Amino acid sequence: MIASLILSGILIVPAPQAVHTEYRAAVSTQAKDMMGWEPSLYRGKWWDAKWYDIRRCIMDRESNFNYRAANRTSSAKGAYQFLDNNWRRGLVYMMVKESKETGDGLETQAERLFTIPISKWNRYWQDRAFYTALQGGKGLKHWNAQVPGTGCW
Repeated sequence: MIASLILSGILIVPAPQAVHTEYRAAVSTQAKDMMGWEPSLYRGKWWDAKWYDIRRCIMDRESNFNYRAANRTSSAKGAYQFLDNNWRRGLVYMMVKESKETGDGLETQAERLFTIPISKWNRYWQDRAFYTALQGGKGLKHWNAQVPGTGCW
């Protein structure tokens, strides 16, 4: 129940608390679309427009823009083919930390990802994981091309 105050005969009701932009993106209809290329819904701490083309290239190379992709010979999952067994815990830990720092309201949702395979995370969370792993460019080595001429940079 919202507390209100009557002052000089006028009912004053406090405004509802604003919902963080990241929260709206994470629960949006667009976040549930698991196929195809779209600009990232994530715009948090690690997002930067300069990675637009590299992100697109990595998604194309790794999963053909399929957020549900699963490698048949390894635990690599999702649009960016993170090794689920190695990466999930660390990615979730870093995203929970970011939620605490930014107050985006997604801490609990991020914690739930500990038990969900990366290929089942929605578009928002996989994109957020990509930018979190990228760490402003320091993490590009995770997507080094093994075959000459197939790299993104």
